[in-house]
Parts: sequence; C-alpha cells; structure tokens
Amino acid sequence: MAQQESPARPGLIRRTRALLLAAFRAHPGPMIAALAGSVLYGAGMVAWSVALGELVNTVVIPRFGDGHVITGAALAMVLAVLAIGVVQGGAGLVQRWASTAVRARFDAGLREAVVERYDALPMAYHQAHPTGEKLARVTTDPEAAAMLPARMPYVFGMLLLFVVTAGWSLVVDPVLALIGGAMIPALLLVNSFYQKQVQAPAEQVQERLGRVTAVAHESFDGAFLVKTLGLEHAERDRFAAESGRLRDAKITLAVRETMLDSLVDLIPMATSLIIVVAGALRVNSGAITVGTLVSFVNLFALLVVPLRTIGNILGHVPRTLAGYARVETVLAESPPPPVTDPQPLPDGPLDLSVRDLTFAYPDGRPVLSEVSFDVPAGATVAITGSTGSGKTTLFLALAGLLPPSGGSVRLGGADLYRIAAADRAAACAAVFQEPFIFAGTMAENVLLDSPGSERLTDALRLAAATALVDGRPEGLDTRVGERGVKLSGGERQRLALARALVRRPRLLLLDDATSAVDATTRQEIMAGLAAELPSTTTIVVTSSPATLALADTVVYLDRGRVAGVGPHADLLRIDAYDRLTRAYERERVVA
Repeated sequence: MAQQESPARPGLIRRTRALLLAAFRAHPGPMIAALAGSVLYGAGMVAWSVALGELVNTVVIPRFGDGHVITGAALAMVLAVLAIGVVQGGAGLVQRWASTAVRARFDAGLREAVVERYDALPMAYHQAHPTGEKLARVTTDPEAAAMLPARMPYVFGMLLLFVVTAGWSLVVDPVLALIGGAMIPALLLVNSFYQKQVQAPAEQVQERLGRVTAVAHESFDGAFLVKTLGLEHAERDRFAAESGRLRDAKITLAVRETMLDSLVDLIPMATSLIIVVAGALRVNSGAITVGTLVSFVNLFALLVVPLRTIGNILGHVPRTLAGYARVETVLAESPPPPVTDPQPLPDGPLDLSVRDLTFAYPDGRPVLSEVSFDVPAGATVAITGSTGSGKTTLFLALAGLLPPSGGSVRLGGADLYRIAAADRAAACAAVFQEPFIFAGTMAENVLLDSPGSERLTDALRLAAATALVDGRPEGLDTRVGERGVKLSGGERQRLALARALVRRPRLLLLDDATSAVDATTRQEIMAGLAAELPSTTTIVVTSSPATLALADTVVYLDRGRVAGVGPHADLLRIDAYDRLTRAYERERVVA
C-alpha cells in the first residue's frame, strides 16, 4: 500500500506549489501583506509569552515573596504587554484583510479566466460538454481553489512562529524545548496520513458538485418538458440520486476531517500537560524560574488554535487542488489560433462560394461530404433536406462557428475562417430556430451593444415584431423574463430576427428562424426581406415549401451530400425532393 501511495505525495506538493505560485503571480501585493501580517502576528505571540513570563518574574513572584514590587518595572512590563497586544491585534487585522482580498480576487480571476476561455473555445467544445458541468467550473471549482492561497500565508507565518519558538525554547530550556518540539513531527505524521486518506473523497466531492449542478440546470432548463410529461417525480429521483452521492462523499470527507481535528487538538494539549509536569520538576530543581515555565505553558497553549487552523487548512488541500485541477482542465483547452494575416472583406454586397466542404466529428463520423454551391451577392438561397442530412452542420460552418474538416467557404472572395472575428461579426448575422433571449427588456434584447436605435423601428417592422411591442403597455421596456419565458416561441423568434436585422448584415443566416411563426406571417417576413434588403445575401435553412419557392436557389442535401441545386420548381423533378416537400406540405396542412 505504501508503495502505491508514495508517488502521490510529490504530486500533491508539486500541485500545491503550482497553485500558490499562480496566486502569488496574480496578486503579489495582498499575498505579501497577508504573509507579513501572519509573521508579525506569530512574532507577537512569542513576544506576548516572553513578556508574560517576565511580568511573573518581575511583579508577581516578588509580590508573593517579600511583598516588594518595583512600581516602574511593573508599569513598564504592563505597558509592554499592552503594546505587544495592540501590535498583534493590528497584525491580525492586516492578515485577515489581505487573506480575504487574496481569496476574493483569485476566485474572481479564475472565474473570469474560465469564462474568457469558454468564449474563445469553438462550438464543438460546447456541444460536447453539458451546461451544468461548465457552470460548476465557473462557480464551485474556483471557490474551492481560492481557499488555499488565501490561508497559506497564515500557515507560513505560524511555521515561522514555530521556528522562532524552537530557537527561544532551546536557549531558555532545551529539555522543555525537546518536549514541545516533539509535537511537530507528530502533527506532520498525522497530516501526512490524513492527506492520503482524503484525496479521493475530496476529488469526489468536487466532481459530484459538478454533477449536481448539471442535473439541477437540466431540470430547471427543461421545466416545461418535465411538467408536461409529468416527470417531476423522476427528476426528483434523479436529483436525489446525485445529491445522495454528493452527501455520501461529503460525509466521508467530514468524518476524516473530524478525525484530524481531534488529533490536532489532542497533540498540543497533551504536549502542554507534559510541559507543565516536566516544567514543575525543572522549577523545583532550580533549572528554570516560574516565569519561564509560565512563558512555556502560555506559548504552547496559544499554539493550540493556530495548530488546529493549520491542520484544518492542510486538510482542505486535496479539495482545493481538486477544484483547481478542474479549472485547469478548462484553461488547458486550446482555443482556435488567432487569424495571423486576416483577409479583408470588400465593401458592398457579398457573394458566398462553398467548395468541397467536408466535416466529420472527432469520432470519425462524417456529416458533410464535398458540399459545393455558389450564392450570388444579394441572392436568397434555401437549404433543405431530411433529418440528419447535415443542414444544421452546414449552417454552423457558414456562420463561422464550426470549422470544416476540409474544403473552403469564401465570403466576398475572402476565406471565411481567415476574416477577423470583428469584421465577420459586423458583416454577418445568424438567427437560430431556438433563439437565446436575455432576461432583460425587449429593447435590450434587440439592440444589445448596438450604438443607437435609429434602425430599431425598421428592424421590428421587417421581423413582423411591431405589433408584439405595441401590444404591451410598457412597449420596448417590457421585461421578457429569463430566456424570454414571457414570450411565445414565435415571439422569441421574431425578436431574435429583429436583433439580427438591426445590425444591417450583409450576410443573413436563418436556421428555421421562423418555424414557430404562422405561415402567413412567415411569408410576409421572407417577402419583406427580399424586397427591402435586396443587397443582403440570405441563407435560409427551411422545410417550408412556400419559403423554398421564394428562394432564388435551393440546395438539397441528402446524407451530407448535395443531391440537387437549383430553383424549387426544377428540383421537384427529383423524386426524393418531391416526396420530401410533399411530406412537409401535408404536415403543415394537418398541423
């Protein structure tokens, strides 16, 4: 067993050092202040004990001996003890303030770094990781990781206290010093054993915290589905199962932490008791004075609380490292390399050219194979196909969100994936079938960071959202709730379409963006876009035969390949396409 565990110790030390260095580099000022406060606080403890011993020798013993006390000496000792107390109290305040600052800043810094990395990572990463799990990496994991850097200066200060105490003790009385020093290796041995026992439970706690967060997020996000299908009991059971596993891991960890606390309390108390007995014998033999014994007993009594705190801090090291490791897994993800030599977009309308576009997931499963078609500037092209034909994957590739495995996409003659992100965002806008709506007002959702609202009226009109706004007493100031919960599906889609149109994009991508809108309104929207935005190149993923008929060209996909390109009327000669559109039409009529 010892042979299996021995490699884990250097890894633990190395990871602890890496975490502390990262915190120090990020926030050197508060870390140094916390360390200085801890050192000064520890020095104050030693000075307090020494002064207390001198007070006993100078004031207390003479008073009980011959009844004579030197007033000046007594006053000086009392003032010295008070001054030491004031300095020690101030140092404690500095240490606590600096430690709090380190914890808050390092926690916030890790959260910001994780969110920034999430923003930089491609869609493939977000598709592969559940939202709840990602949320845990932003909340509970940084919080756990920040615990150790905030409290480690206190540990260093107390370790320095032990060194000073050891030196003072050896000078004053080596025998009592050896007795007191014996508790240090005992504590280290207990902590070494404890670290090995809690590493696995601590990692399980952090992992299961992430699972509980993920399940809770899914349950809350899918509230409509859960209630519609009557799955409340099943979801409660699923959440209870994950919570139970988290509870069990926390209980295991807490039991072992309690064992450590008990041992940490017992060792200094037993040491103090032995010092009292041995010290009494030393006083009786004349080797030391009563004041010296008082100093020893007081100092080791004062050490009980710091030692317990240090034990508690060290006991949380595995959990802290587990949280930091989970944060590091996100930060270790490599975002796509920046465009080193960006290609500029030309002014005016933009054409789109797709050549031999191929995409396969990391598991090797192909989704698109050698897709090629052209979209003239200002034209409207519809993409359609049966379920699983690759429509959404192609849409994401055209939106610049899913780098293809092969082939090219050129916008205005420039490689889409070599255009600067800011230029691409300024020229392109995408609207999805399930749009994301922020928990703000309608105006905030449409404008976002747009500089002005002069285009707002036109955008709302083109998106058939004017009546949506006018029909509410607060108009554009109407708050829509989280994810637009106060809006219907069609209203959310129209608001998202207005959000895209207010930016006057030169390339507009719509992924079934009006599927929840009634057929009449959908046709009005498409006709309005064609009439009033003649220079905007539009790509529409749709299953609506009427929308297909309005498009200048239809790209028909079948199992990831282009099975036909041309006007809707011409593609009806393809049997599979004809059957597909007739099925869509029958579905619409039945609905």
